[in-house]
Amino acid sequence: MAKSMGYGLRADPVLTRDGTDVADQTDYRTLMSVRDHGLEGAAKDLDVTCTTVRRRLRKLERRLGGQVHHRGDLTPLGLELLVAMERNIRLLSEQMEHLWKKPTLTCDGFASRGGKVLLVKRGRDPYKGSYALPGGIVEYGESAEDCVVREVLEETGLRTSVKRLVGVFSSPDRDPRGHFVTLLYELEITGGKVMGGDDAESASFYPMDDLPALAFDHHLMIGKAMEPRGR
Repeated sequence: MAKSMGYGLRADPVLTRDGTDVADQTDYRTLMSVRDHGLEGAAKDLDVTCTTVRRRLRKLERRLGGQVHHRGDLTPLGLELLVAMERNIRLLSEQMEHLWKKPTLTCDGFASRGGKVLLVKRGRDPYKGSYALPGGIVEYGESAEDCVVREVLEETGLRTSVKRLVGVFSSPDRDPRGHFVTLLYELEITGGKVMGGDDAESASFYPMDDLPALAFDHHLMIGKAMEPRGR
């Protein structure tokens, strides 16, 4: 059996000037090592020859149009460039950290019929085997209303239309995978036939006064949907 591969994402900072790349991570490490150890010390620190260090510095100087190194020390231009790189590396790191910590927007649908609510049996973790309202993640470029109609169709086989927004559920700990904010919509069933699909093992209607074990905070969401209007 082939070994599964895990993938990650790395963003390396590149300093630009007037839309042109002037310094990358290799340049940054070279400048930093020359500043801290001198030319010969930098060669040892970077495990390259002095010739390689000089060649890197000359290439950098051609891109900048100025001298960054003189007699073993960085020039004011070299120090200025190093400070700019350090600042931008820090900013990029902060931005990447913030990027991955954004809340994820999802939508769930509340569709009822004859005192029963439409639920799916989850086929994946978390809460595999438990029951939940049908729903999923809003795709880029998709409206929340289109998302909930699409997800309900994919997971249950039923066509629906949006009646109203029931509420927003945004507790940071409501989902063990991370911070998921969901919009709960009350839906009107317009057609189709109930059958489980996508990541749902099955789909069916369950009595609202005798619900199975529910995943996430869906018991709160169903309770909110069942509240009399105006509350």
